[in-house]
Amino acid sequence: MGYRSEVGLCLDAAGEKTLAEALQNLETHNEHAGSIRELFASAERKQDEDSGAAAYYWDWLKWYQDYPDVVFAESFLESLENDDYLFIRVGKSDADTEYRGEFWENPLGMCLVRGIAFD
Repeated sequence: MGYRSEVGLCLDAAGEKTLAEALQNLETHNEHAGSIRELFASAERKQDEDSGAAAYYWDWLKWYQDYPDVVFAESFLESLENDDYLFIRVGKSDADTEYRGEFWENPLGMCLVRGIAFD
């Protein structure tokens, strides 16, 4: 079964264009090209037509640092400017949360929400 996380990635138009180019330019002889493309194809994806920004969301994903598709995604994020993206990963425990990038005022409203609820 493994440890799973909820993962969100929001890219501005420049970041989305860079991702599309990176996915298209994956070497056909790259043994992991299929799993890398599948990672992004399996996401719930929304795009803001006015700005060109796009959001990717995975509800139940193994975000293991040694998985080739995750290595690709992490490397891709490192290549972007901080204001080109917002990355959020929420694990099972409260302390297991990652929040990177500075695309806070994105048109798709992606954000980390924490709160208290009771009946």
